[in-house]
Amino acid sequence: MAFRIEKLEPLPIGTANGHELHEVKFCDLIGHNIVLTGANGDLPKKSKTYGCISKEFLNILLLGFGFMFSMGSYTTCAMSQTVVLNTVKDEYFQGTETIGYSVLCVVYASVAAGFLIAPSISAIIGPKPAMVLGAGCLLLYVVTFLRPLVVTLYIGALFQGLGQALIWTVYGHFLTENSNKDTLGRNTGVFWCLFQSCLVVGNLFYFVMMQGVTVITEKQRTILFVVLIGSAVVGASILALMRHPWRIKQKPNDALSHGPVTAIVGLCRLAVSKNMLLLFPTFVYVGLELGFFINVYSTCVGYTTRFGLIRESLVGLTGVFIGVGQISGGLLFASVGKILTKHGRDIGVACGFLVHVLAFFLIWLTIPNDASLRITDKKAFFEPNPYIAMICATLLGFGDAAWINQIVALLGTVYPGGSDCLAAFAWWQFLQCFSAAAVFFYSAILQLDVQLLILIIMAVVGLFGYCVLEWRITHEELKKNTNIATRKERIKLIDRKYE
Repeated sequence: MAFRIEKLEPLPIGTANGHELHEVKFCDLIGHNIVLTGANGDLPKKSKTYGCISKEFLNILLLGFGFMFSMGSYTTCAMSQTVVLNTVKDEYFQGTETIGYSVLCVVYASVAAGFLIAPSISAIIGPKPAMVLGAGCLLLYVVTFLRPLVVTLYIGALFQGLGQALIWTVYGHFLTENSNKDTLGRNTGVFWCLFQSCLVVGNLFYFVMMQGVTVITEKQRTILFVVLIGSAVVGASILALMRHPWRIKQKPNDALSHGPVTAIVGLCRLAVSKNMLLLFPTFVYVGLELGFFINVYSTCVGYTTRFGLIRESLVGLTGVFIGVGQISGGLLFASVGKILTKHGRDIGVACGFLVHVLAFFLIWLTIPNDASLRITDKKAFFEPNPYIAMICATLLGFGDAAWINQIVALLGTVYPGGSDCLAAFAWWQFLQCFSAAAVFFYSAILQLDVQLLILIIMAVVGLFGYCVLEWRITHEELKKNTNIATRKERIKLIDRKYE
């Protein structure tokens, strides 16, 4: 009896325990003995579980709760700090109507610079120590608001920048390391919902504290920031509990074992790739809209006196409804993640684009143009309405969740792991934060209508870049699947020939 051994390349045929499975390199065409292996030829290891939760999903939950408390303390501080600092006027500090913009400009400029060195720091000390160190830097920034001083605020802003750069860069690593192609959309949505729930809790606390308040007292400010400091401490502690070693065993092909020079070279190489160049406008837009909703919009609401005695408390309520939009968007896109992967993630981004355009239009109609610069009693096209203001806040949060969820999913598909994964997330965060810094720089100069026009123009350009890359990836996947199907048909023909 004649038989033949056909040498083949590994063919991806499914997943098990979070690992992609391949056919063995040698296929016995007579006995049909197929061995399932990992991409490197090893059998996939069974994932460790804690009760009914896998180790990977437990890490996602710890990551989400850690960010909820740690980054949550910062976001609540950032959304209210322009209004809060404007009320501090004593022998040590004289607040102005735009000093909050200046501090945030330094924060996001230092975050942008930090993202260029964050992969190198992660490569030296490891991802988990980098995450905890970053959370500690975030804590230092919130502490400076207990007794505001110009020098300590700006020093704290520099530490805040380094801390944010570290935890957001390593966040991308932890998310992709604990996900596969099938679970990436779900895990991104779960993380995003946990993270954004801090906006609801923190800003609701601010809203309750400031009910009927026209001038924030020192006692009220102290209570606010003591609570936020406690939240930051809890967040850093949760991140330290992640089921991940403090030190990574170095392997020749492990991206985390490479030194800082290799990380920097990887950043530069990735920056000139076609895929990354297409995503640059998208990264810039999400940075512009981040800067707008994280502080500029809430400041506009707080500076509009036509809202009456509730205008100070509406600053917190704006953050609550932005959080509601973020959570609802995260839940929605997590539930339809597989559908969008199958039919195109460009649908999700287009949804976020339309929602944001609607929000910008409503804001232009109801908020005075000079409300971004000073306390004003002017009227826009229509009388300011707190219900419409909260609808706009919800739309801003929902649209942001749409953009971010789809960006993370696309980056996880194009750069599934290793040094390219770290570099891709670092470039995203660098451009996002650089753009946010630009927002806070020009917010002290430009009126609201000009800012909204800039946002709409960049939203169009960002949508175009994302869709072009999504269509390219879809085309390449279709071509790859066609080639695999053709090779399997060839195997069947050879099989029949030698029966």
